[in-house]
Amino acid sequence: MRKYMSKRQRPCDFCRSRKTACRIEGAPPCRSCQLHGKECTFVEAARPRKKHLAGALAESPNDEHDLAGGSVDGIEEEPGLSGSITGIPAANDASSLADAPIPTAFPDMNMQFLDDLDMDGSEYQFMFRTPHSPASNISVAGDFSATSQSPPTWLPADASDILLDGTGSLNPETLGLTGDMDPYLLRRYQTDERGTFKFKQLAVHSVHQDSVPVQFLISQPALFARSREEAGHDVVPDDELKVELEKEVSVAMGKRLIALYQKFIAPHYPIFSTQLLPDPASTPAHLLAAIYSITFPFAMYDDQLCIDLAYDSPPYEPLSRIINTALAADLHSPNIALVQTLLLIVGRPSSNPLVSDASYRWSMLGMLVASAVNIGLHLDPSAWRISSCQISQRRRLSFAIYATDTWLAASLGRPPYINDANWLVTSSRATDDHCSGLSPEQWTNMLDFSSLTSVLASTLSRL
Repeated sequence: MRKYMSKRQRPCDFCRSRKTACRIEGAPPCRSCQLHGKECTFVEAARPRKKHLAGALAESPNDEHDLAGGSVDGIEEEPGLSGSITGIPAANDASSLADAPIPTAFPDMNMQFLDDLDMDGSEYQFMFRTPHSPASNISVAGDFSATSQSPPTWLPADASDILLDGTGSLNPETLGLTGDMDPYLLRRYQTDERGTFKFKQLAVHSVHQDSVPVQFLISQPALFARSREEAGHDVVPDDELKVELEKEVSVAMGKRLIALYQKFIAPHYPIFSTQLLPDPASTPAHLLAAIYSITFPFAMYDDQLCIDLAYDSPPYEPLSRIINTALAADLHSPNIALVQTLLLIVGRPSSNPLVSDASYRWSMLGMLVASAVNIGLHLDPSAWRISSCQISQRRRLSFAIYATDTWLAASLGRPPYINDANWLVTSSRATDDHCSGLSPEQWTNMLDFSSLTSVLASTLSRL
């Protein structure tokens, strides 16, 4: 294969005219000529570089003298410039042109590092493809759907498994407009049919391509291991946390607590989808612990729990340890389960009604808002290319965070973390009840609560 910027293997005429990389697999034609249906030839001579003489051109603007072959009025041609300029061979000397060194502004610079990069490797191929170019049989690292290559082992073989709010270890992170990865440039990349562009250890998932593009960065889970070690956060497998959780709350008791949550708390915190309801077998341990903690005060309404907990106080302390252990590691790569956990922690009533613990609650709210922004909950997903259930759930969760921030700021006498300029979902609408599991009457109450929250937010903004 012809190496990138090779000085011994000249590019073909078509690539030279377009000033693009000429990628030749063994023998012509090159990739560009294959893509565009051009004849891959090497007959045209290279055009010599011209010496820009701004001052002379300003004095004689009508002089169209060729700087490579003639002279400008008032400027004598230097000896040795016949047929070449500044060391560039003459145009009719194609063989010497191929072997000639490339003049640079820094003649002592060693360009050998370009060869050391081995830019013919698959991980660099995305740099040589045309954005939105038609599919071909060219092997490109950024598009596994059109090649025979397999995706990285850390990605599912089927890209449809990469859900924006999935429960696996892949946790998308939103890309902002002023970050080091510009969404306006990223939308120029050619993605597969699901809007995903894959690198070696990263993938960019596009959910919106219109006026303001929205993309999420999907990173290999192992990339965060070093950050966790430096922060002193040990990753405890969820299976081990589940064992600790079941020592305090059995699976049977957990199912009863979840049923109480759906009856008494879900109508006010409709943050789950009917497609993925809480379950002791599949829900992360820290989220289960948060659900149990906020539901214990309603145990008196269950025939079995009211007896089991009659003489024993709820295990708040061990449940909190499970939550804190998981949060420390998950904050490096937050997901929707982490945000749901933090929201329930902030909304959980204190076991001692005489102690408000305002500082801790307000600090946890700040952590909640930051984690929500990381996964794009500050944006309105109505036009995104995701399922309708995900859209509705994200909007309900976004409004729940906005409402919690508004009411807690008012009750604690603090300025809100969120305002209309940095949070796009500030109210609920009639269609947001999709996949919520709420009755029409319950959702009507949520809409009334949304209107009341808007009044309070408007009042706080004028203080």
